[in-house]
Amino acid sequence: MRFRREWLVASALAALLTVVLTWPQALYPGTRVVDHIDPFFSMWRLEWIAHALRTDPRQLFNANILYPAPRTLAYSDAALVEGLLAAPLLWAGVGPVLVYNLLLFVGIAGSGLGMFVLARALTGNASAALVGAAIFTLLPYRVAHAMHLELQWTMWLPLTLWAIHRAVEEGAWRFGALAGLLIALQMLSCVYYGVFLVITAVMLGVGLASTEPRRAAKALATLALGAVVALALTWPYALPYLDNARALGPRDTAAFSARLVSYVTAPRGNWIWGWTSGRFPGDELHLAPGLVSVVLAIVGLTWRPRRIPALYLIVCALSVELSLGLNSYIFTWLSSHMTPLGDLRALARFSIIAFTSMAVLAAFGVDRLQQRLSSRRARHGLCAAIIVLVAVESSSAPIPLTAVQPSTPDVYRILASKGPGVVLELPVPYFDPWYEYWSAAHWKPLVNGYSGYISQSYSRTLDSLATFPDDESLGRLKRLNVRYILVHRAFYKTRDSYIDMVLRMGNRPELIPLGQFKDWIDDTTLFEMR
Repeated sequence: MRFRREWLVASALAALLTVVLTWPQALYPGTRVVDHIDPFFSMWRLEWIAHALRTDPRQLFNANILYPAPRTLAYSDAALVEGLLAAPLLWAGVGPVLVYNLLLFVGIAGSGLGMFVLARALTGNASAALVGAAIFTLLPYRVAHAMHLELQWTMWLPLTLWAIHRAVEEGAWRFGALAGLLIALQMLSCVYYGVFLVITAVMLGVGLASTEPRRAAKALATLALGAVVALALTWPYALPYLDNARALGPRDTAAFSARLVSYVTAPRGNWIWGWTSGRFPGDELHLAPGLVSVVLAIVGLTWRPRRIPALYLIVCALSVELSLGLNSYIFTWLSSHMTPLGDLRALARFSIIAFTSMAVLAAFGVDRLQQRLSSRRARHGLCAAIIVLVAVESSSAPIPLTAVQPSTPDVYRILASKGPGVVLELPVPYFDPWYEYWSAAHWKPLVNGYSGYISQSYSRTLDSLATFPDDESLGRLKRLNVRYILVHRAFYKTRDSYIDMVLRMGNRPELIPLGQFKDWIDDTTLFEMR
């Protein structure tokens, strides 16, 4: 009964804090998303996975964008776990906006619950574990990445660490295998975090085994089983990414390598610390965890026995160092021996492991503070006050949102009724995430594409389109078998530039105008290329 009550309280708290963190998203779950291009990319990913699973699962990674490049789903994180969960809902007719927001909420709240499990097991204190869960749920880092669905799916991180602790303490094969399964789930939810988690699991496993010499041999054997399970489950998933890495080459990691000052830089809009955000543009280098959390983590280092807090301090420090990417000596060495690390662009995201460790240390700190209080009411009051302080310090509400048209625009309904053919949408390339999202209405191959990579073919197409519709650019589109071209009036700088483009296209005998139809903002002229 007590266990059930603790879980109910932890679940309710995680859900409430998720609503607070993302406010006012809870008011518009089916009609609005975070005001950024990436939610449209994520909704396309979810819909493509559902489409591929229902039509031809063998083509899962050969998504319809950036035609004719192969394996384009693996140009960025496929977020396969999220896609598999979304598929039944999408098949049942639930709107993609609602499905996306549900998964966003589940990712954040589930992460809080995962931290509760770990902190509860390590401290033996449910109320202290609630504070650790609140810290992990309310990370300012989550606000900075509110538009990145896969980066919110961090519940497997603390759960894997919990399984590793159990495997070492009990020497039970089932917990070694469970750790491997959880690593695989993290890899399939977010490749970045999966790679980071592998390194973290090694650090923690070796650290725990070294402090338990009598259990070391059995512990390492059970963890080796976990490594086999994780590799078996993730290797097929990794193959298209490895193929793309070889074909496309490494990406620039310098721009998204953290600096130490990043950890005292908060996201723009943070109520208290937002004034620090001007140090870095973008979202990747705003890594301040919050003063309350840091102070509690420091207090946690005085918890006795100190073996576990010391291990988490080491993991935290090494994670901060690795998040420095090209500014890190350790990363430079590791990336020369581990090819997947060299292919990761945003190494600052390694900070999520530091935040995981910090939340654990903060739970130890709360337990330490509670030991100084005599009454149960005072201990619970302390936890409640700390959670409120963390919520206030972490808040950036209201999160900017943008509305998504619920019905399919006319131009895409017309396009879906036409015969098969490759599609190009103009202008390019800044509006490609919206073109991707609406391609779910027809699923025709799309020359356009927005992802972690840009294919060489698309780069050449963009170069040729600078003089469109001349002979060279039309020849390029013919070689790509383009049949349909959509010209969106809303995205041209002026109405005259749109009219000029349509008139010049109309003067080309290869381009047959099929009419002008509504898109989700304005009118779009549809051409067929023959």
